[in-house]
Amino acid sequence: MNILLDTNIIIPLEDTSRVLASSFAELRRLTVEQQHCLYVHPMQIADINRDKDRERKKVVLSRVKQYSKIDNPPILSDVDCVELGLSNANDNDKVDNNVLFSLYRGAVHLLVTNDEGIHKKASKIGIQNKVYRLEQFLDFLRKYSNTPISYSYSGVQDHYMYEIDKKQPFFDSLRQAYDDFDKWYQTSAEQKRKCWCIEDNKGNVVAICIYKLENDTSLTDDGYVVKGNILKLCTFKVDAQARGKKLGERLLYIAFNYCVKNNIDWVYLHTFGNEQKTLVALCENYGFYNLGKYKQDDVYIKPMKLKKGEFDSLDSLIRYYPYFQDDASVQKFIVPIQPKYHEDLFPDFSNLKGSLFESDQNLYSCQGNTIKKAYLCHSKIKSIKKGDVLLFYRSHDRKSIQCMGIVEDVFFSESIDEVFPLISKRTVYSYSNLIEILKQKTLIVLFRFIALDKEITFKSMISVGIKGNVQSIRKINNEQYITLRNEK
Repeated sequence: MNILLDTNIIIPLEDTSRVLASSFAELRRLTVEQQHCLYVHPMQIADINRDKDRERKKVVLSRVKQYSKIDNPPILSDVDCVELGLSNANDNDKVDNNVLFSLYRGAVHLLVTNDEGIHKKASKIGIQNKVYRLEQFLDFLRKYSNTPISYSYSGVQDHYMYEIDKKQPFFDSLRQAYDDFDKWYQTSAEQKRKCWCIEDNKGNVVAICIYKLENDTSLTDDGYVVKGNILKLCTFKVDAQARGKKLGERLLYIAFNYCVKNNIDWVYLHTFGNEQKTLVALCENYGFYNLGKYKQDDVYIKPMKLKKGEFDSLDSLIRYYPYFQDDASVQKFIVPIQPKYHEDLFPDFSNLKGSLFESDQNLYSCQGNTIKKAYLCHSKIKSIKKGDVLLFYRSHDRKSIQCMGIVEDVFFSESIDEVFPLISKRTVYSYSNLIEILKQKTLIVLFRFIALDKEITFKSMISVGIKGNVQSIRKINNEQYITLRNEK
C-alpha cells in the first residue's frame, strides 16, 4: 500500500539525535514487515529546509532520501483552491494543501499526519477517512497484519468520584496542568459529583468523563451566557496507552445519550494545550465548536436541541448528532444483519446485556465503541445515498429493529487498497477478512449510529405491509417509517 508521511511524522522518525519513541519504532517495524511503500511529497523537502535546527535539518534531509517521492504530483491550481475551499495564505499552507491534493487525486492510498490543521482541511474536502493520526495508523497496521488487539478494559461504569483513587498515575497529567487539581477533585467528590469511567482488569482508570449539570451559565471570559440546561464535561481523558480502542468516542456517545434523556440543551468542555489536540479533533467531529476562552482554556460547545429548519445538509448531522433529518425527502431502508455481526456492531443491544458479563469489555470489539461505523454486504442496490436512514433488522433470532444508521457515504468496490484505509477506523475487519469479502464487488456503507428508544418487532413490520423474510436491503416508504417509529 502507498502511504504518504507528513513532515511532522518524518522529522521525529529520522531525527537521530533523539531516542526513537516506541510508537515510531512500531511504525517503522510494521511498515517494513508488511512491505508498504512510504512516500514523501517533493514540496515537503522545502518544508524540512525551513527547520531552524540546522543539525537536525541536515540529518533529516540526508535520511529522507530513503523514501519514495511522488512522481509528477498533481499541483493545486488557484481554480482547484477555490473549488475545494482551500487557501494558500503562506508557504506552510501551500505545502499542506498540495500534500492533501495528492491524496485527493489518488497518488497515494492514505496520509499519516498529526497536524490538526491538515485533518480539518481533509474534512472540508471530504477525504478525512483517508487521513490518519499516528496512533490510528498504528492500529491500521496491526489490523493489516492480523495482530490480535488486547481488550483488558471493563465496560463504561457510572461512579461517584469518591469511588476512584485520584492518586492513580492516570491523573498525573491533569495534576500538572491544573493547580490545585487534587483540592478540586476532593471538593467535587464531597459534592457527590459523578463520572463515567472505564477501568482495566486491575481496577485502574484508563478513560474518564467527570460531568456536572448547569443552567444559564456564563462560559467565557467575556461573560457570554449560554441559556438552558447544560451538561459540562469537567474532565475528559483517555490514557495514551488505551488510544485506538475508541474509548473517547464511547464516552461521548454516553454523554449524548444522557443529554437526550435528560432534556439537556447544550454540552461543553474545556481543553488546554497540545496534549488535548486529539480530544479537540474528536469533539469537532461530533459538532463541538470553539465558543471562546476561559482563563487558559478553550471552551468547546455543542447544541443538543435541533431547531426547526436548521437541518439542511449532511453537515448538520455532525453539528446536531444524535438528531437527524428523517422527513419525506429522506429515503428509508431496512437492512438485514446477522446476529453475530449485530452483536459486534451494536454491543448496547448484545445478548450479554443484563448478564453477569455485561460490563466486561473483553467480550466486545473496539468498533462497538464507535459512533461512526461501516456496513459491508454484496447487495447490488444502487439507490442508497448520503443522508438516508437505515433500519438494521436483526435476522434469525430476534427478528426486530433496535438500531439505525444515517448514511455518511456509500460506494461499491473490489479494491482492498481503496476500502481498507476508508473503513479501518470504523471496523474490526482485518486485512485478510476484507480480502475474502472483496473477492466480489462489495457495497460499503459508512454511517453514524443511532439507538432506537424502542424495539420494532417483526409483527409491527408486517402490520405496515412489510411482507416476507427480510433477506436483502429493502426500501420502505415514509408512511411505513413514521408508523414504525411512532407505534406504541
